[in-house]
Amino acid sequence: MGARVIAAASSQEKVDLCLKHGADAGLVYGRGPFDREGQKRLSEQFKQACGPHGADVIYDAVGGDYAEPALRSIAWEGKYLVVGFAAGEIPKIPLNLALLKGCDIVGVFWGGWVAKNPKLHAASVAELLDLYAKGKIRPYVSERFPLAQGADAIRRLASRQAMGKVVVTMD
Repeated sequence: MGARVIAAASSQEKVDLCLKHGADAGLVYGRGPFDREGQKRLSEQFKQACGPHGADVIYDAVGGDYAEPALRSIAWEGKYLVVGFAAGEIPKIPLNLALLKGCDIVGVFWGGWVAKNPKLHAASVAELLDLYAKGKIRPYVSERFPLAQGADAIRRLASRQAMGKVVVTMD
């Protein structure tokens, strides 16, 4: 869709997978928790990856100690999408960053949006299926588990070992 995508992940293996599947660049952010100096180094990594303009959109599904350094790399009037908190902790963002960057911090609660916008959701699903049918998007499924091993699939996700989509199948 014309975006330059920079993947940030906790391991080189995960970054390499993102690059293989279309990311333009990537960086390994390491594992937190980060002290103030560690957050500053991480912010510099993000800024270097994004370039002098900064990131127009940040999709943050991790949160925790990664959120503030990511927000510091955002472009003027960028959009910071709060998608989840895989790192476990809900970050405390200094709101002066939103003021200084003129950026929007947007909560993306998919379940709530679907409940409030069923027609828009149906249109979005139709668009995604069309993109999939045309081969423009291909979700990467790294592992499949039979329903009887569903708990193993959840443990794989919880341990942050999953390298793509984890699918539970039913016979």
